[in-house]
This record gives sequence, structure tokens and C-alpha cells, in this order.
Amino acid sequence: MRRSSILLAIALASVLIGACASTRAPSSVAAMPSPSPTMSWPGPSTDRPSLPPTRSATASPTGSEAAAPEPTHALVGSVVTTLATDGLRARSQPRISDDSFKLEPLLPLGSELYVLDGPVSAGGYTWYEVAPLTSLKLPTGWVASAGRDGTPWIAPGAFDCPPAPTDLQSLAAMPRGVGLACFPRVPITVQARLLSCLCDIDGSWYSPGWFFLGSGGPILLVPPEVNAVPPDFADWFVLNLDPAGEHPEVLPLGQVVEVTGMFDHPAASNCTRTDMDGEPMASQGCRLEFAVTHLLLYGP
Repeated sequence: MRRSSILLAIALASVLIGACASTRAPSSVAAMPSPSPTMSWPGPSTDRPSLPPTRSATASPTGSEAAAPEPTHALVGSVVTTLATDGLRARSQPRISDDSFKLEPLLPLGSELYVLDGPVSAGGYTWYEVAPLTSLKLPTGWVASAGRDGTPWIAPGAFDCPPAPTDLQSLAAMPRGVGLACFPRVPITVQARLLSCLCDIDGSWYSPGWFFLGSGGPILLVPPEVNAVPPDFADWFVLNLDPAGEHPEVLPLGQVVEVTGMFDHPAASNCTRTDMDGEPMASQGCRLEFAVTHLLLYGP
């Protein structure tokens, strides 16, 4: 009788120990992140999609560093700030490949950017298309949001919008992302002179075709007191004339006109971009363009 009691007690203890072990196992496994593989970068630093802060080559990644960030659409339509101390690389496509061109210059630390599109996961990175808010000299393109070890290269930020432009000079001086971020579909009216470029420019183009990107002979808007085409292409402000808007059938070239337009024109929602020898691809680029909906001859 005594022996039976002892055997029964041992059996019950075994069952209880097994049950407790099975209850603890999942939480123990979940608390142990898988280590990230060690990455090496051949070639100069400009071959990287961006330059993260300096890290120790011998340090083991922590749990937060080893876990790659999950792609999220929450950043689209918001402002972000760059965190990469040596500059963040923007590319023409959301990937590292021969057809994804490196854009210059690098985006400096603290650059404020408007997020146009994303996320796209490729090559171990999560990519977002961004437009600069602080400088005309910075490129619009795709950036990686973090390193492969999870080190963030962009973070949510804020931007103080300027007053709405009232003349062509202030309109043309705005960085590309400001119009979309601050004045989407807000009518803006300025005076300008119409000039023909009389030139043929190779490059990419948008569809609808009246959104200009670099093909054909564009019509330019210049300040009313100017009578010549600016010599530097970077200073051109191209007339994107909505064919469904109100304007003369024959444009009054050389004359001063009053133009009213907007950023994020409704037609931009179906925009595509075609590179030389490439196929049309969906693009957010038309949303950055100032689309003229009304054009009237100014004065008598």
C-alpha cells in the first residue's frame, strides 16, 4: 500500500512538471531574437543606399537592432527627418540595381522630407519615395528607411509651412515638396510672362502628357519683367496647362498673363512616368507639379 502511494505521487509530480514546462516554453523562445547576419560593404561609401551612424564592427546586435522594421504605410503623406549623420542616399528606383541611379547630393542630417510613396521592400531595405522641403538642390527619389540591422535612417518630423506664394518668384523658389505638403489643391494665382523654349529636351516624361518632365519644347513662365529664357535649366518654371481648364486657344507668347493653378491636381492620381527605353510606371511625380487651370491675358 505504501509503495503504491509513492508510485502514484511520483506519477503525479511528473505530470505537473511536464505541464509547467509546456506553459513556459513559448515565452522563452519569443524572448530570444535570431541574430542578424554580419554585413560588409565593398567599394566606397557612396555605394551604400545611405550612410548610417558609425557602429562598432565587433558589437553584437541587441534585440531592437536585430529586428528589421515592418513596412508601414503610416509615413506616406507625412514629414520625416533624416538621421544618417554622413548623409542619406536617394535613388531613382526603390532598390540597389543598375537601373536605380544614385542621385546627388546626399541628403544631409536633419533634412526635412515629404513622403510621397511606399513602402517597397527590396534588397533587405524598406524604401520610401520622398521630396525635399528645405532646398531646391536636393533630389526627389527613394530612400531606405533603416539599415539591415534596424538602425533608423529617417524618423517622423515636422515642417513649418510658409505663406502661400503671391508672385512667380516665390512660387518658383519653393522646394518641390512644399507645394504638395502645404497647399494641395489650393488655388494659387500669380502674374508671369509666357516664353517659348524652342528646344528639344531628351529625358523622361509623364502621362498625362501636359505634365512636363523633360521632352518636347516646353512653354516657360518667367517673371513679368523678364524677356529671355533663363540660361540655366534649373531656373525654368514650365507651364503645365490643364487642357480642361480655361485658357485661350492660342497662347499669347511673349505677353504677361495671369495664371491660376494648384499642386496635387486631380489628374495626377493616374500619373505615370516613362524613362528613356523604359515602360510606363505609376508615379507620384505629377502631384509635385504646379498645374495651371486658368490662364488669362493680363491688362488691356
